[in-house]
Amino acid sequence: MSQDGSHRLLPRSPLTKAAALFLCYWLAWKAAAVFEVQPHVSALYLSAGLSTAVGMIGGWRYLPAAFLAICVVRQLDMPGPLLDDIDWGGALRQVLVYGGTGLLLRRRWLAMPARLTLADALHFVLLAFAATSVSAAATLFIPPFDRLPASELGAVFLSFWGGDFAGLLLGLPAIVLGWNRLHRRTAGGRRDDTPTAPLHGIRSSAGLIGLALGVSLLSLLPPQLTQSEAKLGILVLFPVLLAGLMRGVLMGYLVATLVCAIQILAGRLLGLPVDGVLDLQLVLAMSAATALLAGAAHDDKHFEWQHANFDLLTGLANRHRFQDQLEHELQRAARSGQPMALMYIDLDGFKAVNDRLGHHAGDMLLQQVAGRLRACVRETDTVARLGGDEFAIILPDLKELSITDRIGHTLLERLQQPFDIDGDTAHISASIGVAVWPRDGRTPTELIHHADRAMYEAKRLGRNRLAHHARIATPPPAGAATQAAGA
Repeated sequence: MSQDGSHRLLPRSPLTKAAALFLCYWLAWKAAAVFEVQPHVSALYLSAGLSTAVGMIGGWRYLPAAFLAICVVRQLDMPGPLLDDIDWGGALRQVLVYGGTGLLLRRRWLAMPARLTLADALHFVLLAFAATSVSAAATLFIPPFDRLPASELGAVFLSFWGGDFAGLLLGLPAIVLGWNRLHRRTAGGRRDDTPTAPLHGIRSSAGLIGLALGVSLLSLLPPQLTQSEAKLGILVLFPVLLAGLMRGVLMGYLVATLVCAIQILAGRLLGLPVDGVLDLQLVLAMSAATALLAGAAHDDKHFEWQHANFDLLTGLANRHRFQDQLEHELQRAARSGQPMALMYIDLDGFKAVNDRLGHHAGDMLLQQVAGRLRACVRETDTVARLGGDEFAIILPDLKELSITDRIGHTLLERLQQPFDIDGDTAHISASIGVAVWPRDGRTPTELIHHADRAMYEAKRLGRNRLAHHARIATPPPAGAATQAAGA
């Protein structure tokens, strides 16, 4: 994410910034009260994650406003007069430690792509552990905790550390994931159109959520039914780990949030004792950490697979993926006996658009061409970009050979329509060559060679037309070739 993209989403006027910060801290303060499992003991302190997000997203200029917001929000719940007995030390501790942590994360944040890498996730978890430890230790030197007897300092340290650790690991990812999704929509980022098969069973969202609910109940009910002191909360890490490894960071985090909500609710309903609060906080923190690390590992692998199989600019299959898919479809055609076809597509007039409007416009044009190609084919067809302005389409299971002509002429018609490129209008057309299995070849090499020759034959005959191997298909409507030549 670029720094300019971040500033476009931040409030612009100082008054709006202050109001937004105040609202966020007020919500975080109220959330801490909602998650309070014992008087003055919260299961998670989301304000820690918010302060880190302020430093990471907004930079150091936002930290003074965050300090004032923390002071005012806390003062609103005080019984005394306004500005009386303000917790200056606690607010300063939070801004310095967690705001400073955000500043340390800021460089990674600005350079981070729209996904969380495993290295970034590990760096964040370790930094969160260190920051919460420093913050909890600093609390012991701030009134009124600096006057506590030495025997109580350990419990106070763990209470603050556990709540902040859980709040940081659960709160900051929610802000980052939401911010990234909002930024992609605002910046008009390209949607991920990588084809995926429908998910069933345990890998589906319903399956993972059902497993999380089942394991959460399993961790809570047996100790209550048997009146035992066994602590089974650690079991909830299993569905979180499974969700992260199978579906990535977002699903892992959603499952972690679900099991954490169940654990907190159970703690309130069952009257969790004070000595069990730290166990709950650790379950919350480790659920979030597991979701981030396992999910980032999955996303890294998926990202590598995408780069190896799909064109980065258009999202279409790349040449390597095209070759594999063509061999697969040929084997399937040999088993079923159903004909299949291969289309080779070369754009007419693309170089002129690229020279006139620039390479950036050329890239935008290729992205729009990819979208039109996908819209004209069937779900079972494979659209690939072979390089430059050359594309290919695999058409399996042709019950009628006329399907190739119907799809081909639809493509010609759609690609002739004007393209809007940042306010400029571009006109192109396409020359399409078709080779059919088994009529025009039985191997990938033969089909590719014959489809390529047919495409060049279409260009030779005037462009903006469809040509079959060894014969020319019905020419396009009158005047189309003239329009393409002018483009």
